Amino acid sequence: MDLRLPLLAMLLAILAGCATATKQAGIDAVDTRVTAQLRPGIEPATGARDAVALAARVDELLAQQLTLERAVGVALLNNPHLRAEYAQLGVARGDLIDASRLPNPRFGWLRERENGSNSYTQSLSQEFTAILLLPARKRISAAEYTRVQQTIAAAVLDLAADVEVAWFEALAADQVATMRAAVAKAAELSATLAERFHLAGNLPRLALLLEQSAASSAAIEARRAKAQALSARSALATLLGVRSTVAWQLPASLAAPPPGRYISARLTARAARERLDLAAAISERQLRADALDLARNWRWLGALELGVERETEGGQVRVRGLEASIELPLFQQGQAAIARAEGELAAADARLAELQLAIDNQIALAVERVEVERQIAEDYRTILLPQRAAIVDGTQREVNFMFEGPFELLRIKQEQYAAYQEYIEAVRDYWVARTLLRRAVGGPLPDDDEEFMPTIGVEAVLPTDNAAPVEHQHH
Repeated sequence: MDLRLPLLAMLLAILAGCATATKQAGIDAVDTRVTAQLRPGIEPATGARDAVALAARVDELLAQQLTLERAVGVALLNNPHLRAEYAQLGVARGDLIDASRLPNPRFGWLRERENGSNSYTQSLSQEFTAILLLPARKRISAAEYTRVQQTIAAAVLDLAADVEVAWFEALAADQVATMRAAVAKAAELSATLAERFHLAGNLPRLALLLEQSAASSAAIEARRAKAQALSARSALATLLGVRSTVAWQLPASLAAPPPGRYISARLTARAARERLDLAAAISERQLRADALDLARNWRWLGALELGVERETEGGQVRVRGLEASIELPLFQQGQAAIARAEGELAAADARLAELQLAIDNQIALAVERVEVERQIAEDYRTILLPQRAAIVDGTQREVNFMFEGPFELLRIKQEQYAAYQEYIEAVRDYWVARTLLRRAVGGPLPDDDEEFMPTIGVEAVLPTDNAAPVEHQHH
């Protein structure tokens, strides 16, 4: 019997399982999933990841005003942690390649010398169990590769949500710092003018001290706001994958919260369809069920090896034959594999149920939080800020007619500035809550593509006349 035919058959069987997905195909599959779930206007990081081209694109985005969409786009291109997430594709692809190929055949060679002559024995064998299990192994490994893609895509969306939160916090801190800097400048000008009036004998010393104290407090608040803005900027820069010293320009102000309320039931139904981590958990559960079926169906099959052998002596073939070995299931009949698969399936079921419950609760809480934060911001805009402005105007008139002292006016103005800062922070909290709702849903919200009005500008709380100290305005 010629060894070439069985050897050829084995090689054909091995080559039949060699076709696997390319590295770029895995990246493209993740990018496709991410693109479908991103909010409108965000540029996805699709295609090949050439380092030079990516760096040029990041620089191009940072050179423009850093809108929310551009910030997320930079992070998707440049975040180091995201590159580590994509690297998991290589590990999963390696497992898929391994599952798609048979183990190598074994070749044996033996030389024996008897009565002055040499005899040679050659053998070639292949584990046959791997051939029988190859389709199931490849199917399970391909499903695992898909699950890893879903997990990575979910991590990308989580990063996008983190960037959105950091962007809103940075912009709000920037807006507050701008307001505090303007207030400090106005207070400094007022204190300088008050000192001139005092030196001229037209302003009491107590009024001068009040102006100087107000200027000092405003300067401290401005420095504190600037430090908070720098901290928020640094956190955003880390997510973008750039140094915090890189120059970029944020928009002038946050957008005001729009009217309207979301319906939890509709968003929960969307999450069941769109959450990629939920899809990954469902895929994992199915994988564990398939693995359990495989362990049960093949529990009686042990190691099975087939091969051929040829013995020659003096250049002449003496023996040709087939050989086979099989593992007898006397002491083990796959009990350990079945128990392990049952445990992994039970754990996957529990994780899936936990995630489903968490999604339901996350959406319910996020919907309520969005509505609460929207109402708080609206109350500031329509009620509290107009009230503070009216109180300042009324107190100013009373000071002019000497019904109130300058200290009372300064205190009321400080309360107006604080209320404006709280308004900006309430708007920030609304957009953060909205981002968390989008993350809970797993995709864009129904009104994400709409245009929103800006928040009330800082000019609403700045004094219209910074040229005169409050005590002297009645002279």
